[in-house]
Amino acid sequence: MTATLAITMAGFGSRFANAGYTAPKYRIEALGRPLFDWSMLALEGFRQAGWTFDFAVRAQENAEDFIRARCRALNIPLGRLLSLPAPTDGQATTALLLAEHAPADAPFAVFNIDTFVRPGAMTPAAIPPCDGWIPCFPGAGEGWSFVRLDDTGVAVELREKKRISDHATVGFYWFSSAKLYRDAYRRFFDGGGEEKGERYIAPMYNQLIADGCKLRILELALDEVGQLGTPAQVEDFIRNPPASARAVAARAS
Repeated sequence: MTATLAITMAGFGSRFANAGYTAPKYRIEALGRPLFDWSMLALEGFRQAGWTFDFAVRAQENAEDFIRARCRALNIPLGRLLSLPAPTDGQATTALLLAEHAPADAPFAVFNIDTFVRPGAMTPAAIPPCDGWIPCFPGAGEGWSFVRLDDTGVAVELREKKRISDHATVGFYWFSSAKLYRDAYRRFFDGGGEEKGERYIAPMYNQLIADGCKLRILELALDEVGQLGTPAQVEDFIRNPPASARAVAARAS
């Protein structure tokens, strides 16, 4: 069974529209590439391992042809391409729509396409025996999801935009199976779980923790990560890219 990577890119991108950008966020050019490419490069290890890439997009943006073209250019194995006529109540729900069609017993991961990570830093081979795996970096501020660890390095709590540790997630969430994701989603949100009316993925891991599952993190260095979620972050990425992004840009030039 093929493992699945769910790429959720069905948000409004309102911060970019309000900042004067006319193109959808993933089409914005930075250092000679669209932001879509910079995010996908983070997943190079999963592409090489033969994972299938499924996408959820907004139907109004006519993104399908763009995604097919970029997947061909980047040699990404495109699977399901889901166009949503209306926004969902959060990334967790958007990912669920893809998880419902993924092989139930194969690994399942979600990426929010807001981050560049050094190609090869995140790979399936780096995942230890566990039920959930969350790459993290020492991000500043509170604009992230955060993971708190116990003394043995096991994750014991995740919070959305509340700094409970220095381990900020990069927006990549791995589950040992699509079935585990679906079950955690339903159990967590059946008991509430929404924050400000939105369904986030990171807090869902607290359901797995309560169930006795083991969660691990990957610790990335600050200079392995480029932040692409806001106009200010993109502008900073262009002015002062991580060394690994500069190396990628140099190869493409």
